[in-house]
Amino acid sequence: MKHLCHWPGCKAEVPPRLWGCKKHWYQLPKVIRENIMLHYRPGQEIDKKPSKEYLEVVRNVRQWIGKDEKV
Repeated sequence: MKHLCHWPGCKAEVPPRLWGCKKHWYQLPKVIRENIMLHYRPGQEIDKKPSKEYLEVVRNVRQWIGKDEKV
């Protein structure tokens, strides 16, 4: 199963259980990384049923990235 890093424009392949590549994961503030992990449910990448909370966190991360890239 091919899965790309969730950072916009990144083409790095990562295991499906990971949000993103190492470079972009550590560009996120620790509090954001912790929030992603708090709402990640092992196996959600297999059954394709992430929680509403996880999806909200991921949307918020994309918004944060967009704001950060404009700086």
